[in-house]
Amino acid sequence: MEPVEIAAGRFQLRPWNEHDVEVVGEALADPGITRWMAAPTDGDPHAWLAARKERWASGESASFAVMDAVTGEVYGHVALKNIVPRWRTGEIGYWTRKSARGRGVARHGVGAVSRWAYGALDLHRVELRHAVGNAASCAVANAAGYALEGVLRDCVIGAAEPFTDVHLHARLATDI
Repeated sequence: MEPVEIAAGRFQLRPWNEHDVEVVGEALADPGITRWMAAPTDGDPHAWLAARKERWASGESASFAVMDAVTGEVYGHVALKNIVPRWRTGEIGYWTRKSARGRGVARHGVGAVSRWAYGALDLHRVELRHAVGNAASCAVANAAGYALEGVLRDCVIGAAEPFTDVHLHARLATDI
């Protein structure tokens, strides 16, 4: 899958690159982000960026830096991961830098990547999962049109807790 950019009004989404190492390093050191990550990270921004590039190339996922469309300042991250073209499914994940929280970054980024997934990739179903205790992610999911479908008990081995209950939200191409 070839990396793309997405124009989203006041935001621009683009693939991560090596120039983003400082922003990623900040994010990987932020307990407000790492607490909720589904998989632990060693905190190495170079490895994180290399993995994003590798997953784009394999078609497994598409990871975007969400930035201000005018200034280019990076505010956050949205990824479409676990892409299975045969089943026309994927899963969306995101984080927002502390300095950019409360500005609609995640909601707009999730919306833009979702529309791209339904259009360019012809996906039918995109899931969004977050720890039950992550009220901010639940608000993003709801605001982006992802319906709550249920709770997955002891679903994720995360960075903060060995297992946690997870809300499963989903949005279908026909929900647009």
